[in-house]
This record gives sequence, structure tokens and C-alpha cells, in this order.
Amino acid sequence: MSQEDDWYITPPLPDKIFPWEKYNPVTREEVADFFNSPELRIIKQRMVDIGRRLWQREFVDGNGGNISVRVAQNLLLCSPTLCSKGFMTEEDICLVDMNARQKAGYRPATSEVKTHIAMMKASGVNSCIHAHPAHCNAFLFAGQTPPSGINPEADIFLGHIPLAPYGTPGSVETAQAVAEASKQSTVVFMENHGVITGGRHVEEAEWFMENADAYCRMILMAGLHKAPLNQVGPEGVADFLAIRKSIGYAVPEGQPLYNTESYAGYTLGKTGK
Repeated sequence: MSQEDDWYITPPLPDKIFPWEKYNPVTREEVADFFNSPELRIIKQRMVDIGRRLWQREFVDGNGGNISVRVAQNLLLCSPTLCSKGFMTEEDICLVDMNARQKAGYRPATSEVKTHIAMMKASGVNSCIHAHPAHCNAFLFAGQTPPSGINPEADIFLGHIPLAPYGTPGSVETAQAVAEASKQSTVVFMENHGVITGGRHVEEAEWFMENADAYCRMILMAGLHKAPLNQVGPEGVADFLAIRKSIGYAVPEGQPLYNTESYAGYTLGKTGK
């Protein structure tokens, strides 16, 4: 090999995390200027794009679902109520404080923003998405979550998906239930309702929604074989969890390797060590 060929580059990972800690507008004038700033316009554009993705993938229908991004010490952007996420515009986006009081926007904010705020406070995420992906809802309508330990990507990015007990959408009880569940994973199934995901930025939260629905779809399809599904052995699952920790995702202290040893009425098999 010639010396001219012996070189390579190491590009940095893209940083899409909005530095909300550095912003703290308080007065009506400061908040209005901030709401209309170029920095927030970029975030609004991303939210609109994410809304379109959710709608195109049929994770939301009608006016369902909601999106939020924290943008200041006491402020977050969120989608409005009664708005199709597939046709949402930048002008539709609302601004609320961390007590869910609206500060800017010509449309009323989603009533479910209280649940987003509770999740942000409990788990430290900067963005939340709530949607109704069909394959996930097929599990949570039955009061179930998919078994862990079967697929590396699912364990690494989703963790052990918790099931938050049912509460009226937009209620304080629902917000509290989701906040508690999000300490286990920032992908939370909401009993008889839908899914809420939290991420370091809005695209990450959307990725988790895609990951969750794809995994649930595969589990449901695999069940058509009428043969027991196999979990990876303990050493392999321990590796999954180590990778999850290494990329900055939480693994609760004392969490077992598997969230369940059974599925669909039978004992799961094991493969590998």
C-alpha cells in the first residue's frame, strides 16, 4: 500500500439536540421574540416533518397523536389540538411552559402536553411523541408488552417496554402513570390508548416509535409459525444491555435480563449462551 492510500477520516456524529438550557425568556416580549426566532423555526420545521412521517406510516390518523420539543428552561414547543399531523404547518405549532400554560401560537395546544412534560421531568428526555401505531396497540389493547431478549435492536433501543395503567387522555393521572413508567424505558405503552416515546431530540423519539412498531409487527408475524419463539441466552442479553448503557440509554438498577419468560401461553425457548 502506498503512503498516499494510508489515510481515513472520522466524521463526528450529527448533533440534533437543541441546547434548551441556555434559553430562559420570561416576559411577554422576550417569549414572542423567542417563539419567532430562526432557532425555533428550525425546530418547528423538524416537528412538521416528523408529523408527516407519523401520518405517512399510519401511526396517527385523523387528528390523533402529538409532538413536543423542549426549547428553554421553562418552555416547550408542541403540536396543536385537533390537527392532522400529516398536514400540520410551522404556523400551527404552539409554545407552552413547563406547567402546560400556553404562551404563544394562534391555535390551542394539545391537552396531552401535560403527559409529555411529566415524562420530560421524570426521565430527562428533551422531546416526546405520542401516537397509535397499530402493531403496538395490538399488544397494549390486550394489556401486554412484547417479550424482550429476542432481538438485539429491540433490547438496545427499546429496553423493557413498560405498560402504564389506563387513564383519561390528558389527565393528571395519565401524566403521573407515564412519568413513573418512563423511569424504566422512554418507550411506554399506555394501556388501551397508544404509545409515547421520549428522545434526546424529536427524530430520536420518532425512531423509537418506528422501532417499537416494527418489533411488535415481527413478534406478531413470528407467532403465525405456531412454534415457540426463542430468546437469546443470558450472556447475549447481558451484551445487549451493556451496549444500551454505552450509548447513553438507561437500564434500571436491578432489572432482570428478561421482562418475561413466556409469550402467548407458552414458555419461550433459548438460543445461544
